[in-house]
Amino acid sequence: MDQHTFEDSSVAFRVPPFEFLGAPGFAQTRDRLIAGKLALYEGNHLFNRLILEEGRFLCYLAALSLHAGQDMAQPSTWLTLGRLQREVTELGVASRNRVEAQVSCLRKYGFLTQQPHASDRRVRLLVPSATLLARDAGILGLLVTAVSDFGRSPIGKHNGPLPADLHRAMRRATLAHLPGLSRLIRRHLLLAPFFAHDCGYMILLLLLRDARESGDSMFPTGYQRLATQTGVSRTHIRRIIEAARDAGLLTTATRGGHDICLTSSMWHAADRWFADNMALTDLLLHEATTRPAGAAD
Repeated sequence: MDQHTFEDSSVAFRVPPFEFLGAPGFAQTRDRLIAGKLALYEGNHLFNRLILEEGRFLCYLAALSLHAGQDMAQPSTWLTLGRLQREVTELGVASRNRVEAQVSCLRKYGFLTQQPHASDRRVRLLVPSATLLARDAGILGLLVTAVSDFGRSPIGKHNGPLPADLHRAMRRATLAHLPGLSRLIRRHLLLAPFFAHDCGYMILLLLLRDARESGDSMFPTGYQRLATQTGVSRTHIRRIIEAARDAGLLTTATRGGHDICLTSSMWHAADRWFADNMALTDLLLHEATTRPAGAAD
């Protein structure tokens, strides 16, 4: 992968993604990242359906970033439904109604609460639950670990979830980069069959892991097995696999998705995606550890 392939100004990375991609050990770090994410996602069918789709994921990130960046002395920074709707609709990934629907679902299942502000009970603040924050700290921790594998982390070698102060600082840094992150996701058009559908990202991770475990040859999965692993319907799985096949990302040899082989285009696209993730994490980590606490966004 050459430098030119990555240059589209989605995000002003501190370290270009191609440097991660070309570094010794990239494939091993990528595989550990895939395994770590699956360890967090597998079995959490409800959470995955609420989060793992492009529009919902950006809404989730916006909520966590606004929560991390709010200053109770400045009402304009408070995380309210209206503020979240403005941030997400400006990204062009969801309507106000869709944001409200996702907030309702997150509240229904205990991932968000809505509480009156202490000094103005007419204002209802959205508050992420401890469970939601812990999951996000775990996901970010995996990415920071990946960056530290290359000796680039300002906090040294890291393993496990992020401590609360660093997690909050990284999500505070995320807020200014949400538009760039939205563009970054959209530039990975080859992976759209996964990103644009419920649990599509989970399915992508499962396919990548299964392929590596089979020695990158054909592996005996199946629509029903993937449906059981992700908690979505067999029909939903079939549509995603067929869309990925039509995009040249994989081949299927038998009916029912029992024999799948990932193409070089799939690995090429996935590697670009993970390299971008590492470069973004490096940027957020650097900003979180060098920016004074409480600095205005």
